[in-house]
Amino acid sequence: MKIKKGDTVKILYGKDTGKQGVVSAVKNGKVIVEGLNMCKKHVKGDGREKKSAIIDIAKPMDVSKVMLVCPNCSKPTRVGIRRENGKVERICKKCGKVIEIITKEEKKEEKKEEKKEEKKEEKKEVEKTVKSKSKSKTKKE
Repeated sequence: MKIKKGDTVKILYGKDTGKQGVVSAVKNGKVIVEGLNMCKKHVKGDGREKKSAIIDIAKPMDVSKVMLVCPNCSKPTRVGIRRENGKVERICKKCGKVIEIITKEEKKEEKKEEKKEEKKEEKKEVEKTVKSKSKSKTKKE
């Protein structure tokens, strides 16, 4: 994918059209931009520990709805890729300057980090299901 975490992007479509923000996460062709595409979520409290609240959450949007802002010329631009001597360069299509140079080692590190995050999410889901099953068993007895 040509847009990565930490890139500055401009929103092309939607309620936040024309605004710029920093990408906080990229996953499955979707992008989460800090402070943009916000949605309110109503959380119900249990009356003891948790309190009811309305939370602002940044919702993911499709990658096609955002455009990278070049750090050199500070214009929204398309991203080109140039491969030379085992290095991959991200290039601004407007000014022609290099945005970022990526080596194979960096790609491996990024994949490892993504796998770690996925494992953590899976563990949380498993813990939730185990807790809910154990609670239902104690109530039946």
